[in-house]
Amino acid sequence: MLNSIRNGCREVPADAPGPRARAVAAAEGVTRARFLRLLGAGFLASGAGLSANDLFAQTTGDTAPVTELEKVYDAWQERFNAGDLEGLVALYAEDVTYINPDGATLHGKAATRGDYEGLLALKPRIEIGNRIHVLHQDIALSTNHWTLELTDPEGKVQNLTGGGIEVLRDYGADGWQFIIDDASRSAS
Repeated sequence: MLNSIRNGCREVPADAPGPRARAVAAAEGVTRARFLRLLGAGFLASGAGLSANDLFAQTTGDTAPVTELEKVYDAWQERFNAGDLEGLVALYAEDVTYINPDGATLHGKAATRGDYEGLLALKPRIEIGNRIHVLHQDIALSTNHWTLELTDPEGKVQNLTGGGIEVLRDYGADGWQFIIDDASRSAS
């Protein structure tokens, strides 16, 4: 999705006058999270009706551990759809390895938080289905298929589909947490 947005932006010549051309030049080589923040800032600058509070993800404060494996995706989906950045990141281990949809490997909660921050600013909605868990002691290999809806800067609804492949560990009272989350490939 991001590559198609970037490619669409690149159709404007870099030396063209105006704010769009300057935004394209600024977007060259930026991270996915930074690009999404720039996109969100474009919403605000365009007068799309978003306040500064609406621009950035909200926190609902639900960081309770999830102690039942079958409820991890429910909690993830609920927190994601609520824009609850801290609640979402609480589902990840401190030393998580997160591979974002662009294929960049990020290590730790702080990097994962930064990657989700820009996406949650766009107020996406996700539905996670076809959930499968394969358990070995305190480790689970999990897969799913999802559909994601978000609205682009022109107000057009985008519907995306994909899958997730994750490895989770049961930390007892601290619940199940993602230790590897590979969002760069489909869980076919």
